[in-house]
Amino acid sequence: MRRQRGFTLIEIVIAMVLLAAMMSLLYSGLTFALRSWDAADANGRRVADRRLAENFLRREVGEIFPLRWKDPVRLRFAFEADRDTLRFVSTRAAGVTLGGLSLVGLRVENDKDNNRVRDLVMRRAMADPDVEDFTPLDRAEPTLLYAGIDGIALSYFGSGNDFTEPAWSDKWEFTNRMPQLIKLRVRDADGRWLPDIVMKLGMAEEAGCLENAFQRGCLPRRPTTP
Repeated sequence: MRRQRGFTLIEIVIAMVLLAAMMSLLYSGLTFALRSWDAADANGRRVADRRLAENFLRREVGEIFPLRWKDPVRLRFAFEADRDTLRFVSTRAAGVTLGGLSLVGLRVENDKDNNRVRDLVMRRAMADPDVEDFTPLDRAEPTLLYAGIDGIALSYFGSGNDFTEPAWSDKWEFTNRMPQLIKLRVRDADGRWLPDIVMKLGMAEEAGCLENAFQRGCLPRRPTTP
């Protein structure tokens, strides 16, 4: 009778080690592929969200209304802007069921769920007929625009009078004038600056005036209640 030869214990152990190594490599490759997929998906959603926020900001700045505060002493536009904060009046209503103008504020705040994360948020409040400043924004709920950033840098293009060449500045100090352009730079959480967003105001300063038929004076337009 012919003797049958089987596998030795050493051969079985070697085969099991090789199989385990192959399974480990297969698992590592699959895990890497899934992580790459998740990272690409998250990055794509982040880019899409930021593009939506950019388009929203462009439309919002285009709707800035040159409202004049009630000040009997001097002309003051309802526009306050520096390097990291922007507050203005918009023709967009503060809510779906509300009409008239609205107060809008932009600034970077700590995330409500994680204080180590910072977000660019927008606050919006109704501009009552007797509003005199941006105080109502302090009680408004924030709306997230850019999540997980390190900071922003705002700058403004314009001049303080009709005889000076317009230039860029980090703070708008001309209370009796409105800028022509607003530039927003966003610094990502890793310290990288995102591409600049340059936005143009859609309304001239005269849009906030009611012209007098007999004089060239300006009667400020006031917010109206629905």
